[in-house]
Amino acid sequence: MNPDFQEAYDTYLQQYGHTKISLSEPVDLTNSIDPAVLILGRNCVITFSDSTKHLKGSQGALSFQPNEIYVVGRREPQDSKLVVWSSRGGIELEEYNSRVDTIPSRVHGVFANLADGKTLYADLGSSAGSIIAGQSPGLGGAFVRIYDPGSKDSPTIRTNRIFTSRKSSGVR
Repeated sequence: MNPDFQEAYDTYLQQYGHTKISLSEPVDLTNSIDPAVLILGRNCVITFSDSTKHLKGSQGALSFQPNEIYVVGRREPQDSKLVVWSSRGGIELEEYNSRVDTIPSRVHGVFANLADGKTLYADLGSSAGSIIAGQSPGLGGAFVRIYDPGSKDSPTIRTNRIFTSRKSSGVR
């Protein structure tokens, strides 16, 4: 097991307990139009391209292997890097600003690249939440999925939808 991941996992469990890590309803990223964008915490953005099975950030990238599981999170102690771990080791994907109040969790989410070619993502009950934006024929076109660690009465991710319309210029 990767020592980076083991330290992040152990300290996460010590702080939150074994019941904190839970598999949220996964989103199927298969056949999504490249790229799908994932925001972990408030300022950590990575992209996933289904056509190449490629996960990418500004610091690094990796190609998913068939029938492999990838856990994404941050190290403990913090070094402002988002890391993706697999049985092959860890790769730094992206930097995040550790001064904001919501940063990626140590054990944040999981990607499953299944043998049949499907790719799934699920938040693991992270305290920071995840936002996924993309487009997929299987999901009915453009979509945004929000994994919010708050409750229905008190969400931690506030959303406002702003509708815009094209104003007529009067010229035809």
